[in-house]
Amino acid sequence: MICYDGEGHPPGYNPSWKQDPDVLDTWFSSALWPFSTLGWPSQTEDLKTFYPTSTLITGHDILFFWVARMIMMGEYVMGSVPFQESFLHGLIYGKSYWREGQAGVHYVGKGEKRTYDLGETLPQDVYSKWEKMSKSKGNVIDPLELIEEYGTDAVRFALASSVTYARQIDLDLRRFEEYKNFANKIWNGARFVLMNLEEESLEPGIDRSLLQLEDKWILSVLNRTIREIHESFERYAFDRAAAKAYEFFWDDFCSIYVELTKPILFGKAGDRHVRANKERLLVIVLLSAIRLMHPISPFITEEIFSLVKKKFPHAKQGTCDPYTEEAIKALSQDACIVSSYPVVIAEGDIDEKIEASFSLMLELVRHVRNIRAEMKIPLHEKTELYIVSESNAAQMVQVNQTILTTLTPTRAIHFVGKEPIFFGASAIIGTLKLMTPIPETL
Repeated sequence: MICYDGEGHPPGYNPSWKQDPDVLDTWFSSALWPFSTLGWPSQTEDLKTFYPTSTLITGHDILFFWVARMIMMGEYVMGSVPFQESFLHGLIYGKSYWREGQAGVHYVGKGEKRTYDLGETLPQDVYSKWEKMSKSKGNVIDPLELIEEYGTDAVRFALASSVTYARQIDLDLRRFEEYKNFANKIWNGARFVLMNLEEESLEPGIDRSLLQLEDKWILSVLNRTIREIHESFERYAFDRAAAKAYEFFWDDFCSIYVELTKPILFGKAGDRHVRANKERLLVIVLLSAIRLMHPISPFITEEIFSLVKKKFPHAKQGTCDPYTEEAIKALSQDACIVSSYPVVIAEGDIDEKIEASFSLMLELVRHVRNIRAEMKIPLHEKTELYIVSESNAAQMVQVNQTILTTLTPTRAIHFVGKEPIFFGASAIIGTLKLMTPIPETL
């Protein structure tokens, strides 16, 4: 084959040469991609190592144009398919805005578009629609601009959370704002934990005799979250994996568990043994959480990992509990990226009864907050609670009442068998009746 684009005949022209009248479409060379990039037709080491590969990730729109042709060409040339699985994701759509006039359709400028993207109400003369990205429509999303404004980790998390099985991905700028806030939450949550540590060693590990309901709950939820994220990745459900990591870190770890440790960290409850145990748990859960998020959000998690390593430079594996051993093993690596990805540490700690009991405590917290909001009780003013019941649930709440007093501005909790008589508000949660008297100041 001779390729020549000059005038006249190519050098060394022979009259017997004929131009091939056939034309190959652009996808022909693309079909060769899995092996031609590895040195084929030579039997290179790269070809032996990387052909066939495991997974192809691409858009659904080129299933026949590219994916099917690579498979057929691989079978024909190499004798085997180039990949075992193919994950087809949706196409990213941008939102376009336009005005209609006598001269036709006029798309709005970049600045005006941004205000609408971030939630400003559209004027009556402006129309909008999610469409394939087009420069002429002004709805092209530049990833470099997104990274500059929101940060790489936030962009990666937003994109991962958008990868559903839908054929169309409507990429809303507000999603990047949300995950920028989440990146700040990751940093602030980790910073709070590390700033409030007195312990300089993870040994001798967790003392299970000191575990309270919230400790057993966070270990149960941690193990369950690890399992669910693994299952999500195996199904290529990247949106579910991102959502599980997000919910665990923000809701379960920061908003609930860290808040419940504050009385102990601030010296208002517990002794030094309880505090040391809580600190180890905080570090272990934090370390697992950032490693779970690392494939999606690598930079901030790598930085936090390095800070934890500096905090515990002499951590050595020994005969500690499985959680501490797993944490120390991770910290023995030079970086988060080369540490092992978290696996379920203790299947037996996934306890539905523990989670149900803790969920009841959180329901009580939610109702107390709702009652206070309805009665417009100031945040600084503490109230008294009455729990009317003689059930086993009431006994469980009584044993774990510090959860209520920590997460709500509550002065005291009274457990009674009969309803007291006073002006106030109430709520029924299962077999429990929660009652709050109106403060005298109202």
